Amino acid sequence: MTRLTRWSAAVALALTVSSTASAKEPTPDEVERARTFFNAGAQAYAAGRYGDAARSFDEAQTLAPRPQLLFSLAQAERKEFFASNDASYLRRAVGHYKAYLEQVPSGGRRSEATEAKADLESRLARLDPQQAAAATAPAPEKRKARVTVYSATVGAHASIDGGPAQELPYFGDLEPGKHTVRVFADGYFDGEREVSGDRAIDQPVDLPLKEMPALVTVALEQTADILVDGRIVAVAPIRQAFEVPPGPHVISVAANGKKPFSQEVVLPRGKPFRFEPHLETSGQRVVSGAMLGVGVAGLVTSGVFGLLSLGQEGRAKDIQSDREAGNISADRLDAYNRALDRRDAFRNTSLVMGSVGAVIAAGGALLYLFDHPTVSLLPPRTVEPTPAPRPSPPVDLSASPLVGPGLWGGSVTATF
Repeated sequence: MTRLTRWSAAVALALTVSSTASAKEPTPDEVERARTFFNAGAQAYAAGRYGDAARSFDEAQTLAPRPQLLFSLAQAERKEFFASNDASYLRRAVGHYKAYLEQVPSGGRRSEATEAKADLESRLARLDPQQAAAATAPAPEKRKARVTVYSATVGAHASIDGGPAQELPYFGDLEPGKHTVRVFADGYFDGEREVSGDRAIDQPVDLPLKEMPALVTVALEQTADILVDGRIVAVAPIRQAFEVPPGPHVISVAANGKKPFSQEVVLPRGKPFRFEPHLETSGQRVVSGAMLGVGVAGLVTSGVFGLLSLGQEGRAKDIQSDREAGNISADRLDAYNRALDRRDAFRNTSLVMGSVGAVIAAGGALLYLFDHPTVSLLPPRTVEPTPAPRPSPPVDLSASPLVGPGLWGGSVTATF
């Protein structure tokens, strides 16, 4: 068969699990520890570390027994036998397949378990005496404490007591005494937990990491509101960076007299991001400026005609004074009447121009004062900056662990 592609799909299952034939139901703490062991085992299995996966599944099964865990444990032991040719894994895998079939009388993955059990039993029957003796020898007791470190954060690494970075999941022995487990990843705050090596037990450590915020600076010197996803977070000009959760966002700028500016961005974890908005003058601000100019021009024109009106009134008063002092000629009387007519015309023009100019200027001032832009929000993209997934070798569908304790779940990876 020609390999066409590699298909990977995450499978989440919610099951109602009945009580098994254990002495008691596991406590919530035991279920949580078992879940950590299972998750670490699933990661180890996907990375081809079947011995570590088998040990983790075994710990999970001890804490919170489930038939599905027996199947995952048997699968990991079968894979480890093929990888290392260690016959002890062969015998344990047969035993766990048998236990699974006893606990799952119908349905489930009986077909796969039956086929695998039959194949391994035939291999077990063909072992030479030396291999058979090794397969039946009891497993050595644990001599040291052991820690299992898991984190759901992609690309995370662990360090024990400040030692070198280790890929996750990490499995290691501990010397007696206190030890510090640190889990870290680019763009996340470190997580730490203290463990003890005084007791020879396996200790699960699950450290989810918290994302670092992006540090946003805005290159803007004028007064403006800075909005992230429609909420004001700062007022420009701002010299310090402000924190925004990483991922897709819409950053907007709203400044009086400017068109609102919005831009979709994807902010990186724990890194600086410089936002440079390009603001254009709003149409309302252009209209308000024009109206203010026209209004001011009308008021100035009104003042000019007012001065002309006063000049004509002064001339008329001079002629009136001459008339009261004695007789004036007909020409002087005509000049008096023309001065009064011009005074009235200039006065009326001044009043009209002043009124119109004042109204237009007031309208322009109102448009200027109330030029508050409305930000129309863009829906942020559903994109999140995540590190590239850790590559893993192809795993056949029948061998993938599917179920863990508590909230059961896992991953399926198949190769065609």
